[in-house]
Amino acid sequence: MLSPQAFATHMARAVDLFRDPGAKEGQKSALRALMALVEQADVLVETRDGVLLINGTRVPGEAYQALVECLDLHAVRHIEIPAAAPAAELFHLLKSLAEPPGGDDLPTRLRATGAQRVSVAVARLFASDAGVPQGDVLVEHTPVLPEPAATLVPGPDLGTGGLLHGELGDVGSLSAPLDVGPITREVPPPAPPEPPPPSGAEPAAITRASVGKAGDDDVLAQLERSPQGADVGDLLALVGRQVETAVKIDRIERALKLLAVVVRLEAKVADAPRRQYGIALKRMLNKQMLQGIAHLLDIPAHREEGALVLQRAGADGVEVLLDILVSAPTVKERRGAFDALTRMTHGTDQLVHMLSHPQWFVVRNIAELVGELGLEDAVPALGKQVGHEDERVRKAVALALAKIATPNCAEPLRRALRDKSPVVRMQVALGIGGRKSGALAMPLVVALDEEKDPEVERELILALGRIASSDAVQALIKFAQPSGRLFGRKPTALRVAAVEALRLAATPAAVGTLQGLAGDADRQVKAAAQAALVELNKKKR
Repeated sequence: MLSPQAFATHMARAVDLFRDPGAKEGQKSALRALMALVEQADVLVETRDGVLLINGTRVPGEAYQALVECLDLHAVRHIEIPAAAPAAELFHLLKSLAEPPGGDDLPTRLRATGAQRVSVAVARLFASDAGVPQGDVLVEHTPVLPEPAATLVPGPDLGTGGLLHGELGDVGSLSAPLDVGPITREVPPPAPPEPPPPSGAEPAAITRASVGKAGDDDVLAQLERSPQGADVGDLLALVGRQVETAVKIDRIERALKLLAVVVRLEAKVADAPRRQYGIALKRMLNKQMLQGIAHLLDIPAHREEGALVLQRAGADGVEVLLDILVSAPTVKERRGAFDALTRMTHGTDQLVHMLSHPQWFVVRNIAELVGELGLEDAVPALGKQVGHEDERVRKAVALALAKIATPNCAEPLRRALRDKSPVVRMQVALGIGGRKSGALAMPLVVALDEEKDPEVERELILALGRIASSDAVQALIKFAQPSGRLFGRKPTALRVAAVEALRLAATPAAVGTLQGLAGDADRQVKAAAQAALVELNKKKR
């Protein structure tokens, strides 16, 4: 799960670094950190009453005020960054935010770069078009092209090589938006209501004859009115024939609607009729049907019902979704399958076996999935892939282990924290959060003593703050001091990170340390401690 605080911290720092043309290395590090977070989930950035919001969660603090002021300066209403947004688009977004407002607004600047995925909405106080009244007018840049098709091996690794020197490198050029026009869909008019029965009369029984004459919607309406009546078997048989007909004439959307109604009704009825629903659904949910439904998951209008029916299919549904996750031709389809798999409750044991797949991108996709599911049974298999030859796999494995965060994750995470790639070590730090990760505190402390990369070191410190166990807080207290036996003297920037981590921990020991640091000789540490105490006091009110 994306940490709003972690994203806000990295975005604020990235925008600040992009204001300095000479800070190329810092810009690369900041962009890599943001890319790692965006891989986890969609992100919505807003401001409200002078406070930053990430995915609807308020992220208050002095550290984010410069970013809030920057968004206000550009009149930004909100920024939408989809999961796995291209590195080039994140780069152009940060660059545009760091530049002062000019003749073109932020959406226009992004549009000029060919951005397809990142969306920005701004408010103009005065509309310039003739005939448009003055007032608060929303101007938005939203992507209009579907995502370009990819090969079976997902697109290029989104590294940052060349981006900060004005070259897009292997990210590829982005074509101009194409307006495909509105998509309309014919909706049949609702059936007229049936006249009420005479006063005192019993409702007419549902007979085979009346069922046989009923249209699709009539059968559903009768089934919903009497989901466990005497003729429920006949009604379900009719629905089954309607589903079969819909598939034959290539109306899989209609078949999905019928199946979703049956699945929802099955969950509401008593045990005896539920067996009839189970038999009917077993006949209808064949592999061909499930494959057709799975390919509708990338269409928002069918996503909810599709996931519901596939979840009801159990292990068969998981098998179909895994096939798509491995072989779908577009990232969009794979994302739909991935999201549906995170809702599955049965059949996930197949995932563990796929972690030994020979193709790197399959292992990466499955590692990401078991991390989202928190699948503890997958930890031994994940541990075997910590040393995978492909960095992209090691990165996904490290993040999955950090998300699962059970005690048996500690040993493979120790190895991940010694990985030769700082990107992999960063994933461990970004993924760890919450007090369930208490068993990982000491491995992080040991890793901090060995870590040489300042960006990774900072993230490990913040991870200790999110863990907030007594061991984690004691390590942070020593780290926040100007010197200490455990860590030795550390740069001001990392002492400030320890102060921020103590604020996240917010335990009595952490607060007491912050009170002491509020008079520190280092001005930056002192200011950070004072700001942290102000924020903690606000939360108490």
